[in-house]
Formats: sequence, structure tokens, C-alpha cells
Amino acid sequence: AHMSPDFIRKIFMGTLRTVLICQKCGCKRTQTESFSNVSLPLAKEFPTTDTEARSSPRRGRISVRSVLDHFTRPETLADPVDCPSCNSKTKTLKQHTFSKLPEVLCLHLKRFDAAANKKIADFVAFPACGLDMGKYLPHWCERGLEVKDRNNGEHSAKSPKVLYDLFGTVNHTGTLHQGHYVANVKSGKRWYSCNDAFVTTAGEGDGEREVLSSAGAYMLF
Repeated sequence: AHMSPDFIRKIFMGTLRTVLICQKCGCKRTQTESFSNVSLPLAKEFPTTDTEARSSPRRGRISVRSVLDHFTRPETLADPVDCPSCNSKTKTLKQHTFSKLPEVLCLHLKRFDAAANKKIADFVAFPACGLDMGKYLPHWCERGLEVKDRNNGEHSAKSPKVLYDLFGTVNHTGTLHQGHYVANVKSGKRWYSCNDAFVTTAGEGDGEREVLSSAGAYMLF
């Protein structure tokens, strides 16, 4: 059956919110952009949390949660940016948050580093269930918008739970210049590996352990 573009948008489209904050006067400019997948840079300095280390079959120095933390963390831009309030170029903070989360979240792990001419092959830990995206909504992580506790004025109010469970991955084997893609799909309570025309169970039992410990995770659904 033919799927309409509206049907695809309804399932996969979310909205990113980007803010620029002048470090001199505090002027804030916002911009929103639709996305069907989120590209997340990888770096070895993104630590795996203790919770992730316990839940993952493999130990890794990079995790999806820490990569998301880094993606939504405010960063000072290398070059000054024009501030409409100061009428001059000033040191500026930039931050990404998620103003609208889609029904199906697609995360793209940026393993291909064209500038360094290499593929980042490090293992990335990710959960089978309960990836909480609520903490990345604007009012819970955007600089200057954080919800404060009414009693003490601190940023202690808990974010809403917006939980995602894993049901598919795309893995890449090979190098920057050549390789092969394999998909893992959860149907019912069992995981299946889809390698070209061949579909097999992903591993022993329900196959979840093999999916979570597999190298080369490239896209997560």
C-alpha cells in the first residue's frame, strides 16, 4: 500500500529549537527547524553513565544519553555573532533543544568523519527501553528557561517523562569508503536480523542482548 507523505511526517517529524544568546546583553534569538532524524556527533569524551554501564551487555565510553546531553548543552561559538541589541559582533552562546518530539524518534550516530578521513568505530551504549527525552525539552534544559522549584528557586523541578523504547537499528560494517548495512527489527518480543534478502533471529533467546552489544550501530529507532 502507498504511504502518503503526511503519514510519514506525522510519525517521524519533530521540531528542533535553536537559540543564540548574546553573552554581553543577554539578547536571545530563537529558530525552529523540522527534522525526521537527529544527527548526533560522537566523541570519546562523552562518558557512559553508571546506569547505562550496568544495563549494557558491553562496556563502552560513549552512550546515547551522554551524546544527547552534549548535543543539547550550550556552547560558546568560536566566532563573534552580530547581536541586534548591541549592534555589534559579540561572544554568543548556541543551544539546541527539542520543542516537539515525534511519535517515532530516529537518531543518527555520526560515525563518518570526512574531515579526518576515518570512520568512528567505537561502541555506543544504548538502552532497549525507557530512553527519556523529556529532559531535553526547552523548559527543562534551555539556558534561561529552566523550570524552577517554587520553594527554593533552584532548577530542581523534574522534567516530564517522555519515554522511547527501541524497536529497530541499522548497523554499518566496513570503512569510511566502503561497507555494508544490516538492520535489526523487533517484532513482537523477538529481534530479527535483516541482511539483504536473509532474515534470521538476531541471537539466543529474544536476541536483545546481541542487538544491544552489536558494534557499528548507525541509526536507532
